[in-house]
Amino acid sequence: MEKYLMGIDIGTSSTKGLLLTTTGKIIKQAKSSYPINTPHAGWAEGNAMDWLEAVTTVIHQLAQVIDPDQLIGIGLDGLYGGSGVPVDEANQILGPALIWMDRRATQQVQEVYNRVDQTELMKTTGNLADPYYGYLKMMWIKEHQPELYAQTARFLPPESYVIKEFTGLESINYSAAGNLAGIFNINSDQWDPALASQLGIDLSKLPTKLVASTEVAGTVLPEWAERLGVNAGTSIFNTGVDVGPATVGTGIFGPGSVTIAIGTSMNAALVTEQPLLDRNLIIWPYAYEPRKNYYNFAGANTAGAIVAWFTQEFATENSARLDELSQAVPVGSNGVTVLPFFMGERSPLWDSTVRGTILGISLRTTEIDLYNAFQEAIAFSVRQSIEQFGDQVGDAITVVGGVSNSTKMLHLIADVTGKTVKTTQSGGEADLGSAMLAGVGAQVLKPATAQRWAQIDETVAPDKEKHYLYDRYYQKYRDAYRTVKPYYEKFSELD
Repeated sequence: MEKYLMGIDIGTSSTKGLLLTTTGKIIKQAKSSYPINTPHAGWAEGNAMDWLEAVTTVIHQLAQVIDPDQLIGIGLDGLYGGSGVPVDEANQILGPALIWMDRRATQQVQEVYNRVDQTELMKTTGNLADPYYGYLKMMWIKEHQPELYAQTARFLPPESYVIKEFTGLESINYSAAGNLAGIFNINSDQWDPALASQLGIDLSKLPTKLVASTEVAGTVLPEWAERLGVNAGTSIFNTGVDVGPATVGTGIFGPGSVTIAIGTSMNAALVTEQPLLDRNLIIWPYAYEPRKNYYNFAGANTAGAIVAWFTQEFATENSARLDELSQAVPVGSNGVTVLPFFMGERSPLWDSTVRGTILGISLRTTEIDLYNAFQEAIAFSVRQSIEQFGDQVGDAITVVGGVSNSTKMLHLIADVTGKTVKTTQSGGEADLGSAMLAGVGAQVLKPATAQRWAQIDETVAPDKEKHYLYDRYYQKYRDAYRTVKPYYEKFSELD
């Protein structure tokens, strides 16, 4: 009898899931969407009830096509939930999660450096202070919403919240703990009581059980089994922050090549045996063998999101048609430069005040010029990110995620970076990676077998002439940011 695995990815704007056999054949996929709440400029909140309902819907849809006895296990990952979901002792939601995109905790950065030496913070946690990190968001809640902080029994990452609902058991993946940063010691792979005390964060408000992605986090409770359409006792694996499983989905189970995941945001990642400290990167334990491997990444808060925003708000054609029409736009978009910092920026810039900016518009600027400039901005951001890895970047990079479906974007990234760009047939999706990790954890799948599932689908070599031209436009892009940075800093209080 055929056996199956499920992978579920709680994303920023939708939950996606897939059902596949233990031999890698995808049987069914499902998706459920929800909004992001942005009540103020630079704020971004997630509703945990949206996540729970979406995961329930997706699992139920996937489970309908199989006998529940055939399901081996479910791997469940989630967007970086920042502060986490504030819940009481009964796991009841007390407020929204301040997700990764939220930049409100700017004042807390200086508070951190007033209390903790910057060098010691980097040495202990692998990360510095920035509103991106969950520990600063928790400090913001404690200062600005003291009643909520006091009432909160736990701050749970999105996947941890949902898994606790389904299983009754509480856990946090090593990757989610490491990405909380500030109070997680990457040397001991545990919470750091000394740092937590210095920063005024109560460790009792965080899960005490840290789990690897291949370790069973719990089993489905009888009261949830019928709603999900699975058997009570079905194993669930907490696979952590989504970009980790997404990288596993490209076949990377250890130190390897650079992987660029581009969806709503962009993450450029390199798995290493030693953390790449002092490079303005985000660092946490990798999704596979977290005590041996480190996930080092830079990226953009808004990548695919800015193209989707422009297309929805201003374009008269759909994105496929715009891709076709913009092929004729020359390098540099006829003088238009876009800075893609629509929600501030994280690694490697770490700038909370900067905003999206369009420079060089004239009376001859067209819709197609603007669209092309938005796409160039994503490619420039990719180049800026991978430069942080130094000489560890080879001649090729793997690009996955929704943007990889655009052949034009693959060529743009190749031309801007000067690297050969590879894409995979089925890899690079977090739900696939989570299913792989569940299979490895359930001992029905070997990493070497899973690696073969992610076969290279397309290889795009850079155009040398265009790369030469893009070197100059990339410098223009970098200089544009340096020029506008003080402007946004000066007037940030007017937002």
